[in-house]
Amino acid sequence: MVLYYLDLTDNGTAYPDTEGTDLPSLESAENGAAKALLEIAKDKISDGTFREVALHVHDGSSKPIFVVKVTFELVRNRPENDGAVGA
Repeated sequence: MVLYYLDLTDNGTAYPDTEGTDLPSLESAENGAAKALLEIAKDKISDGTFREVALHVHDGSSKPIFVVKVTFELVRNRPENDGAVGA
């Protein structure tokens, strides 16, 4: 087992993992990080148009072994109420 740390960055704000997680392999760390990140990314978009979340995974060293990142961006091509019913 290897102790992996999954440091979260959410729209530029860092949330370091201070406890770590024991995992049997690098592959299990990659799979676990990807699944965790998708769950985090499903949360409400804070300002409604953009969210970037990432997990920087390391083994206690300062340099990440890998990074998993999800970016959501909503680009409107017309004003918010254009064409809305009752507008």
